[in-house]
Amino acid sequence: MPLGELMDSHRASLADPTACNSDWPLSARQAVGPAVLINSEGKGQVLTFAGSPEVATAGEHLIVETRKLFANAVRWLNPTPRVRVDAPANVESVVTDDPKTRTLRIHLIAYNATPQTTPVKDRPFVLPGLIEDAPMFRAVIEIRGGLRSAKSLNGTTQLMRRGNRIEVTVADLHEVIQCRY
Repeated sequence: MPLGELMDSHRASLADPTACNSDWPLSARQAVGPAVLINSEGKGQVLTFAGSPEVATAGEHLIVETRKLFANAVRWLNPTPRVRVDAPANVESVVTDDPKTRTLRIHLIAYNATPQTTPVKDRPFVLPGLIEDAPMFRAVIEIRGGLRSAKSLNGTTQLMRRGNRIEVTVADLHEVIQCRY
């Protein structure tokens, strides 16, 4: 099943597209096909991107749309995850499960890059800016199923539990929320 639209760039309409600087992202021009293809396989589904969004996510010129595309694709494939983390875009979350102790550990890692420059020559030989201040952020964690307890490992984190929902305010780069089920 095809979904969405794959757009080519204005570079494609040039007489000599290779003469244009292909390192910089350009505005979309027109639809040239579906953005994703979805196929059923066994008990699951396979989602195939019709482009290379990983380049736009991990390359030199990051664009927000690709991060949202990946998040939405995962959410489409798994609409009711066991653990859902709602946090700012600069916060990465990693969830681990220890079934033996019935403990979920939700790692929240925040990073706001400081301003920097990228040289025209010898790219990408530039280190990211140094962290000057610890960030402060809020996150909401929802756990499907039973939740017996929740605690933060950092004593300064504010944590409020409401049923299977945990609201945290973190003033640090890294926090771990331990949830017993």
